[in-house]
Amino acid sequence: MRVLIRADASVTIGSGHIARCLTLAHVLKNMGADVRFACRALTGHLLERLADQGFITYALPARYQADEDHDIEAALPWQADVSALGEQLQGQPPFDWLIVDHYGLDARWENAARGFAARIMAIDDLANRPHAVELLLDQNFSAQVLDQPYARWVGPECQTFLGPRFALLRDEFQCDPIAIKPRVERVLVNFGGFDAAGQVYATLLALEGLDDVQVDVVAGLHNPHWQAMSELAAARPDWRLHTLTGDFFALMQSADLFIGAGGGTTWERAALGLPTVCISVANNQQLNAQLLAEAGVHLYLGPHLQLDTRQLRDGIAQLLGDAALRRAFAQASRRLVDGRGARRIAEALIAMNGGAAAGQGA
Repeated sequence: MRVLIRADASVTIGSGHIARCLTLAHVLKNMGADVRFACRALTGHLLERLADQGFITYALPARYQADEDHDIEAALPWQADVSALGEQLQGQPPFDWLIVDHYGLDARWENAARGFAARIMAIDDLANRPHAVELLLDQNFSAQVLDQPYARWVGPECQTFLGPRFALLRDEFQCDPIAIKPRVERVLVNFGGFDAAGQVYATLLALEGLDDVQVDVVAGLHNPHWQAMSELAAARPDWRLHTLTGDFFALMQSADLFIGAGGGTTWERAALGLPTVCISVANNQQLNAQLLAEAGVHLYLGPHLQLDTRQLRDGIAQLLGDAALRRAFAQASRRLVDGRGARRIAEALIAMNGGAAAGQGA
């Protein structure tokens, strides 16, 4: 089975789309599929990382027109994107699946890309635009609890996979929960691969007065506050500042409290039962974060732009001092996620392709 994934990463977009697609790609590859990526060469792209992990990549232009908006939800000039993809794929036989994970693309792009693949899958979080696909995945809790969120956006032929049961997590997250200790000893702070919102630094300022906890900070690439954060960490021997980490899972396993965004790490935290103070750093995270808070999964403090240091400090203190609440969050989150979502989606793709992942045209 041949699979092409169309997704982007950048300082503005973040790394979450590529991260979850990469998880699915590894599962498919291990099941015998030939998986490739097509990505724009934006500032902060991850094409080299994908190539280093053994995937063939196709680099698309960073910009199609002079006034193009690179906001995470901005519509992409779909005709130009399809044309650029076609140029990259010249001489390639059609793929069995084309997977698109991009807020800026919709049914127009999907219909125009039909010549590249026998079937198309969309990964979405927004439920705000039409899709012309055979399979749609929305792994968010909002997609599970809202009434038919995609009824108006997909046709009757589309199979939908909705909710955290299908969250695209690496195999290591099929794991036992962490132990909930009477006292928080280690705090982990991360707001995505790039931290475009600058929320890591704001969180460290709120943590300044805590002298009895260890703090691990994964600040992300190109963080604009790196120097200031380095100075804060240098004065605190129990603070460890990481640009990247080769074993984020191990850091999560050893943490007692997580402070982070409402993106893809939400489901990793849930799989571990890791109590969380959540702050949304993008508009598309707000609904899901709020619904999860109402379901007793985490403490949600709202959008980062509406949050000050005192409110953040008070929220952190609330969870630090309440082991019963942390235990309740852990139990509620574990009920949502079992870590097998990527395999479920891979098996669905293979089944719709005729039941085999390995082999040309299988």
